[in-house]
Amino acid sequence: MSDQTRSTVTISVDLKKYRIRIFKALIHQMGDAKYVQLLVNPEEMAVALVFAEKESSGDQTHRLSLSTLASDNSVEIYSRPFIDKLCEVVGGLKGGRSYRLTGTAMPAEKVAVFSLKTIVPITKQE
Repeated sequence: MSDQTRSTVTISVDLKKYRIRIFKALIHQMGDAKYVQLLVNPEEMAVALVFAEKESSGDQTHRLSLSTLASDNSVEIYSRPFIDKLCEVVGGLKGGRSYRLTGTAMPAEKVAVFSLKTIVPITKQE
């Protein structure tokens, strides 16, 4: 795959509300997919968002409300199991804080991968 199809993207994670914020630019890059699957890989210290057109039962697939994209800058997903797993893998994250992850979007594969080594707290100025 060429580097031209990859781009740098960010998501934010709010530990207080167990919320993941996916910015609409990423969703548009993924062809305005209807669903996203949240995955944590403890061995690779990575998070992946897999975008799909249909739901997979029994996993961490969440419906993306595309109607909220018209007026908002992001889509919010609330997932305590995802946030709990993220905190378990990373360790040292402070409850009640928000963090930003930087990763790579690969639209051809409908996936975005974020290294947990890029996790940084969001300051009030941001």
